[in-house]
Amino acid sequence: MDRTPLGGGAMVGLQLVKHWKPDASWSLTVLGSGPETPVPGCDYHRLAERPEGLVDLGELDYARFCRDFEERTTEWILERRKEYPPADTVIVVNDISEGPTLESLASAGYEILSIWHVDVVDYFNKLYLRRIVAPEKLTKLHERMRSIGADWILPDVLNLVFEKQRETVYHSKRMIVPSRAMADTLMRCYGDLLGYEELGRRIVVVPWGVWSDAPGPADENRAAELREYHEFTDDTVVLMTLSRISPEKGVHLLLDALRQMELNGSVTGKDLRLFICGEPAFMMGQAYGRKVRAAAAKLKQVKVVFPGYLDAAAKRAYFQLGDLFVSPSIHESYGLNVVEAMHAGLPVLASDHYGVRDTLPLDAGRLVHYPSPKKAPPLLAAALVEMIADKAKLKKMGAAAREAASAMPFSSAADAVRLAALGLLK
Repeated sequence: MDRTPLGGGAMVGLQLVKHWKPDASWSLTVLGSGPETPVPGCDYHRLAERPEGLVDLGELDYARFCRDFEERTTEWILERRKEYPPADTVIVVNDISEGPTLESLASAGYEILSIWHVDVVDYFNKLYLRRIVAPEKLTKLHERMRSIGADWILPDVLNLVFEKQRETVYHSKRMIVPSRAMADTLMRCYGDLLGYEELGRRIVVVPWGVWSDAPGPADENRAAELREYHEFTDDTVVLMTLSRISPEKGVHLLLDALRQMELNGSVTGKDLRLFICGEPAFMMGQAYGRKVRAAAAKLKQVKVVFPGYLDAAAKRAYFQLGDLFVSPSIHESYGLNVVEAMHAGLPVLASDHYGVRDTLPLDAGRLVHYPSPKKAPPLLAAALVEMIADKAKLKKMGAAAREAASAMPFSSAADAVRLAALGLLK
């Protein structure tokens, strides 16, 4: 993960393995597709590997990988029922699309805990259907198609979206979600499937918090070198984003907002920089990356820098450059990058997405609600103009952000998930 931009869900899985330290009372086995053991000494088994890796896969190739990984992991577990007896084993699924066939495992007697990094139906609705209908109406439509045997007409990509998520809800005895808003959405979508009371018992809200280390002398030296290289002055204002470069992250909305600020004179005479940190994601990432760079090239006064993918040390150094972290996402299930920025002492301007409502205090930043993506740029522009006008206030907000993030250690989340999993064993 220090070299591969797979996103927050994969990083959470890696961090869970790092934080979980089995003792004599329990053991941990990890199934994945990556080439390296996540933690030295970990009992790791590589399945459904792709020589080219995952980051260059398109939607159809990704769907084929998910099906392959689903089949291989399911077979691997069921073939080893003597080694992993269902009465003593919990299956923890890190994400929805990339996981085994839960119906088969549940039928074999295994208890299942699923970790939800993305509500795939809600994501699909926002990105592909532009929120034309509510996600709960989509799940109910799929349920009706399923009941009359008409769901076969859907392409496999959509079955990954709807059927896989339905299966995960139905067969998971515990569902770990990172925000109350995601829990509420799942209740609206699937309350009729299991009964609202039963579904409410199964859902556990666990915000991930932060695992970032505090910057050390090497990070501070690198930050100083970067300031000198980019010729910062005392008047320079630095905006930062950090994520996979992908349509749901809304970087194009931020660039449109900055373009509007240039046109109305809001940045005239100001030394305003924007650092867009990250690499294009797999699935639509390359095309979207070209769109983002084209939009950045239209800016005449704001200087835009693309540092690329940042490993942990580079991330700590770059965070020291920023005055304001911006998360303009159209869809964000939690927002690990927001909590990381807060931990680094940066105030946050964010769209009013799922996770940030639970993590960002009022004195640590500002939320912007998007009535629609088209209406987002002027709203972002207005908030940016107000916030960057007062650097002293930004520093106070940054201090409040750091204090809030420090109270959210990832270790607490890792312990909560482990206890929820082991608690399923009788």
